[in-house]
Amino acid sequence: MQSTDCRHILLVCKNRHKDAIALGRAAEEWLCRKGHIVTRITAGEDSPAYAETAFDFAVVLGGDGTMLGVARRLVGRNIPLLGINFGRVGFLTNAQPEQWQASLESCLRAQMPVQHCMALQWSLLRRGAAVATGYAVNDVVLGRGSLARLVTLEVFVDECRLRVLRGDGLVFSTPVGTSGYCVSAGGPLVYSTLETIAFTPLCPFLAGTPPMIFPGGAAFRVRLLQGAADCCLTIDGQEGLPLERDDTVFVTGAPAAVSFFSDTACFFAKLRSRGFFAPPAPDHSAGDKQ
Repeated sequence: MQSTDCRHILLVCKNRHKDAIALGRAAEEWLCRKGHIVTRITAGEDSPAYAETAFDFAVVLGGDGTMLGVARRLVGRNIPLLGINFGRVGFLTNAQPEQWQASLESCLRAQMPVQHCMALQWSLLRRGAAVATGYAVNDVVLGRGSLARLVTLEVFVDECRLRVLRGDGLVFSTPVGTSGYCVSAGGPLVYSTLETIAFTPLCPFLAGTPPMIFPGGAAFRVRLLQGAADCCLTIDGQEGLPLERDDTVFVTGAPAAVSFFSDTACFFAKLRSRGFFAPPAPDHSAGDKQ
């Protein structure tokens, strides 16, 4: 692919962020001068542009939250996302604002590799009827709300009863999502292109249930046996649904459902640069006297 080929690009700017919006306008003008077609929208709006099937790739000007919101809308569409970081950590983003032209040029010339990552497909059943369904790019969380009361969950995997879990809740994470709530709750960090589901109990009471890794095709069924009145289901930390007693949540993997442009830095270098690993202690051995 040469940069002279006409491409249709979705450009999404972080809502109410003047620098992201200004750079979005500049990027749109730059791309149009090169003969490309650009659809520019604001993150968070319910735009009909998300239904467009002809986008070659999407550029997201924002942080990880903005990236997650856009990625969730594009699940299964095979539209790679390029992230320009206007957030804090920027784990899902590829470049800083000052690098936007070079990054876009690499995408236009097909010089930046694309990673295909799994998502989670979930559904909520209440009294036998489907209440809601959707996808998560990072995680699906069943947890208590503001009251510090235990939640009791009955967990099945592939129709085999795993156990009754009492605690603050439960996190299901994609490999990409393990760098968020999962690792903060004592769960594992998983290489982003693997197809697995990380299962992380939140503060399990008495009989501890360790974090576990399951195959991406594992099918989970979780029933709320008892919990606080404000127990809820949370998707990617952005969408929330209140849960009622005897509600059932189904979670399974959706393989290769989300596509991200991947920068050249190795996975572990990216973890270090985002603060996941402490820097090594200085080596003073050369100055030691025997």
